[in-house]
Amino acid sequence: MNKSMRRLLLAGAAVAVPATINAIIAYRAGQMTQPLPGEIGYYDWVYGCVAFYRMGQGSPLLLVHTPCAGASSWEWRNVFPALANHYTVYAIDLLGFGLSEKPNIPYTGRMYADLVHDFLQDVVGERADAFGSALSASYVVNAAVRRPDSLRRLVLINPTGTTRSHPSIVDGVTRSSLRSPVLGTSLYYNMVSMQNIVRELHEHLYYDTTIVTPELVNEIHAAAHQPGSRYAFAALLSGGLDLPMRMAFSALTQPTLLIWGRDAYYTPVDEASDLLYRHPEARLVVIDECGMLPHDEKAGEFLAIVRDFTASADMGEIAA
Repeated sequence: MNKSMRRLLLAGAAVAVPATINAIIAYRAGQMTQPLPGEIGYYDWVYGCVAFYRMGQGSPLLLVHTPCAGASSWEWRNVFPALANHYTVYAIDLLGFGLSEKPNIPYTGRMYADLVHDFLQDVVGERADAFGSALSASYVVNAAVRRPDSLRRLVLINPTGTTRSHPSIVDGVTRSSLRSPVLGTSLYYNMVSMQNIVRELHEHLYYDTTIVTPELVNEIHAAAHQPGSRYAFAALLSGGLDLPMRMAFSALTQPTLLIWGRDAYYTPVDEASDLLYRHPEARLVVIDECGMLPHDEKAGEFLAIVRDFTASADMGEIAA
């Protein structure tokens, strides 16, 4: 065997072996098995098909999950049925996440704000309330300012869209690496391994780590290993999904509630003061012994706060 043929075989093995390992990892991760209750629908959006769940009767409510590894509308599982007792609830899987399509396109925060706007216009079709979790709060706020008549009230949970990140050279390299077919997949699967998911849930998302059950970890792990999931994740790592909301927040006209976990890791509760300064009519409620996901970790308390807010907002509209 000559040297050229040997090099060719070695190069082929260097690609084939990681590709095979990646395929085994994806197969073992399995499919998402814990859908929300209610009816599943699909919105044929300009950039790809967006999956959503719909349940209940009454005025519409849109739930938008935070974009992160393994994210989906399943984030709302502990409040979705209760909210459906009072609303027609829509919970979307952002493009690139959950059961939505995951095209290889440049994902941006502005694109997701457009998705919120277009979904309200094309699917909901009437004035709605909207809840945004973490970074998706900025998408909801920007959509609300763009079209004030489409949204009635906002609930923003630990909003992380207060500033825009400035990607470093390392961020750019990581994003480019993640988009490569074989090695990018290997790098991504390492980042979203079972071990790393558990660490993230324990250290950064939940105050009460007993919530981190095998069922929760397995569902997030499966969602993170759906084909194409690395594209949106690459944009997230490099700051591409950030969307500033400070100026937009100042321009809000809708009744707005901020719900903050006292122990939120990525957005310390002190950051709420800047938002309240910009929009003094907004209301802030802080939930003790709670991390980044109050609607999951303290679902009962979260629902009680929301009911109080909507009742107060309704009374304000009647008085006006």
